[in-house]
Amino acid sequence: MSFRRISLTLPLLIATVSGVACQAKSSAVIELPTTTVTRGDIAVRVQATGVVEPINPVDIKSKAGGAVTQEPVEVGSIVKKGDLLAQIDPRDVKNRFDQAMADDVVSAAGLERAIRDRARKDSLFKYRVITAAANDSTKSTYASAISDMISKRAALDLARQGLEDATVKAPIGGTIVSRPVTQGQIITAATAANGGTTLMSVADLGRVRMRVTIDEVEMGNVRVNLPATVAVDAFAGRNFDGVLEKIEPQAVVTQGVTFFPVEVSISNKEGLLMPGMNGEVTVKAADLKNVLQVPIDAIRATNELAPVARMFGLSVDTLTALLRRDLVSTEGKTGIPGRYVVIENADKTYEMRLIKTGPTDLKVAQVIDGLKEGDKVVTLGAVLAAKPEVPPKLVIADNMKRGAAVSRATQAGEAAPSAKQPQPATKPAQLGKASKP
Repeated sequence: MSFRRISLTLPLLIATVSGVACQAKSSAVIELPTTTVTRGDIAVRVQATGVVEPINPVDIKSKAGGAVTQEPVEVGSIVKKGDLLAQIDPRDVKNRFDQAMADDVVSAAGLERAIRDRARKDSLFKYRVITAAANDSTKSTYASAISDMISKRAALDLARQGLEDATVKAPIGGTIVSRPVTQGQIITAATAANGGTTLMSVADLGRVRMRVTIDEVEMGNVRVNLPATVAVDAFAGRNFDGVLEKIEPQAVVTQGVTFFPVEVSISNKEGLLMPGMNGEVTVKAADLKNVLQVPIDAIRATNELAPVARMFGLSVDTLTALLRRDLVSTEGKTGIPGRYVVIENADKTYEMRLIKTGPTDLKVAQVIDGLKEGDKVVTLGAVLAAKPEVPPKLVIADNMKRGAAVSRATQAGEAAPSAKQPQPATKPAQLGKASKP
């Protein structure tokens, strides 16, 4: 009878002990995933895609209008400066030149007559043979003759240019990249800056360019004259050398993302790169050797407090109220957010610390200030999705918490106290508790 009672009681005792053990385990403070701050090399590269295009192509036009009688070049033809590109029927422009020449002769004769008439009238007026009004009319006639002469000479010069432009020659050496006009087509003369028919376009393809857009977050890593390489699908495994030549100051916004256009010029002496090819540009922004680095997964902006608040069972408003005003948005004014990490202390408590970062390769970032080699930082991307049952302790470092000393330093334009040199008069603010809430 007693044996049976013991047999019935033992499973119940085991279940009770197991339940107590599970409850104790669930009440234990969790340990957050961390990684150690180390030194290493960082190769900072900025990548973007674009299309190969010629540098400053020249549109060929003519000041002569009429039918194209010769066009000995095709798209892709390589020409030298002075080579014949097209011949326009010269008859129309020759007739206009002859007419302008005749008008110029007539205006020259009219000016000579006006000069003689003025000299005669001046002599007569000197001896009071004619009135002053008659003499003044002669001066007016003389001025009109000069004006007419200048006008006819300008028309003659334009007619001469039109006659000369009937034979179109290459202004530069290069490659014909387009030719919209064919032989026999009638073109209009380029008498204005944007007028006239474009016969063809010539460009020097010995050096081409790619115009790409770079995300604004990468703009701190790029500058003019940085080396770059270009890879195109047509030549797999081969890179073409280039250089970043221009950064445009006006941003473009695409689907809510801000980009800045940049131009990369590429050496193309072999002529392998052709306009219209798609390629990927890699700008060599920096090569840092043996620098302090931390995974970007451990870094957050001070206006991104949700991961920390979730880990330590706090509200975002509580954290915001404890941070310096210049690190978070306050009173409708958007401050410049800083960068922070959460480090694990030796006593298994955690500290939220402001750091200063340098270039990044999108995997790790250089740490300029705020951390030292061997520090353990929490990988914020791997935190729990919900509040832990027992949140760990959290303190805020002096260099980012709101306080009288920090406020005075900020207002005076001084640097905030460093996390590596804490102020003895100010204790870190403890936010988390090690007991079950």
